[in-house]
Amino acid sequence: MEEQQLPKSAPPSEAKANKEQHINLRITSTEKELIKAKADRAGLTTGEYIRRAALGKRVVEKVPNELRRQISTAGNNLNQLTRLANAGKLNGVSIEMLKDLATRLLETLK
Repeated sequence: MEEQQLPKSAPPSEAKANKEQHINLRITSTEKELIKAKADRAGLTTGEYIRRAALGKRVVEKVPNELRRQISTAGNNLNQLTRLANAGKLNGVSIEMLKDLATRLLETLK
């Protein structure tokens, strides 16, 4: 029996098309709560979350505003320290140390 290949993503015309087809499934109340919570964390409706997950699209949690503000503040401070280090006005901190810190901050955000 030949295995059917699924498209990697919907064609552009289909992505914007009216969604008029339904799929019904039965889930437990616990499963529903978990799916809803994950959709909320990603900033998506439950339907969009399930659609993306089922089609193998990337779903990421939305960064809370307070955390976004803290990260922005840390990034600004890091930028100021880097400028001072490059100007030779910061003793005891190397450029490599700051680059490592910036790299770790960016990796954390991914």
